Amino acid sequence: MCKDYISLKELKKDLIFKKIVEWSESELILEDGTKLEVVCSEYDCCAWAEGEFKNVKLDAVITDIKIFDKGKCVYNGDGYTSYAEVVVYHNRNEIAKAECTADDGNGGYYYSVCALKVKDKLCIVTDA
Repeated sequence: MCKDYISLKELKKDLIFKKIVEWSESELILEDGTKLEVVCSEYDCCAWAEGEFKNVKLDAVITDIKIFDKGKCVYNGDGYTSYAEVVVYHNRNEIAKAECTADDGNGGYYYSVCALKVKDKLCIVTDA
């Protein structure tokens, strides 16, 4: 991997105790204008990564964010795919979830990284 990534703990400093006021499948917008995005931060050739937020509850304050590995490097018949979920919490209540995927392309010769992006900071969610 080529880019400098930060830990989820470091990324949380920009997110905890901020309110989600708007969302789309690819991003959450916080009350101060900060965007939390799911991005393909790196890929090679025909590999790919993606993620999308679903069922977000607006006007909720973020108190925690966790990444759950849902099956690292599952063989997909042509290469390997990794799955993970990013869950955003208000106290113990789930207020947003992003389902994320990374695929290593044709025959497993390539790589991709799915990451969370806040400002210019990136945190790996899953890779293949």
